[in-house]
Amino acid sequence: MGFKSFVTLLTLLGLVSAHFQIEYPYWRGDSFAAGRSQWTFPCAGVNETTDIKNRTQWPTTGGSIRLHVSHPWALTYVNLGIGTNVSSFNISLVTQFNQTGNGTFCLKETGKAALAAGLAKSGLDAKSLDGKQASLQIIQIASTGASLFNCADITFNATAALLPDNECSNSTGVSGVGIVNAGSQTIGGSPNATTSAGATKSSGAAAVLKPAGLLAAVVGVAVGMM
Repeated sequence: MGFKSFVTLLTLLGLVSAHFQIEYPYWRGDSFAAGRSQWTFPCAGVNETTDIKNRTQWPTTGGSIRLHVSHPWALTYVNLGIGTNVSSFNISLVTQFNQTGNGTFCLKETGKAALAAGLAKSGLDAKSLDGKQASLQIIQIASTGASLFNCADITFNATAALLPDNECSNSTGVSGVGIVNAGSQTIGGSPNATTSAGATKSSGAAAVLKPAGLLAAVVGVAVGMM
């Protein structure tokens, strides 16, 4: 194998070891391009979209997100920052959620309850959100513990639609589970007496998402996969 082929192989291996793509809303740009890296906070080194025509119209109550993923599992987070030149993604739409399997992973309506709660804290609601620009930050953390980042820029639109089912379906074997604290497991319907004080069940992603596939809210499964 020549040196050039060896370098190419190393590059391909790097893509395989750190790979996810936002297919919808359309991502800011190719985070695999030269000078960009999914390890770079907050948006893989990709600048915000400046042309409003390139922003995806997204429902004011939370819209669809479709990813192409390549890890056996990845802790997944979706954060929102309202405005332009966002420096703080301070509304968490998806937290404590383990996406499993390789292929297409789609959330039909992302973080509806979490979005409403986050807006309320800022004195906003879905009606006042109409027409505002914002950015979504998607984070995946796989077995290495390294965080991978991608972002998409959107414009909230009260008339925007969710993706139809034929465009928002999971690949075979792709799904996810909500994460709960290990100490919040129950035995016979009662809290485990050996758990640490203050451990509580997460209200996590399973409660606020409508993913395309079946969400199994299985306590401890995702933790056991780590």
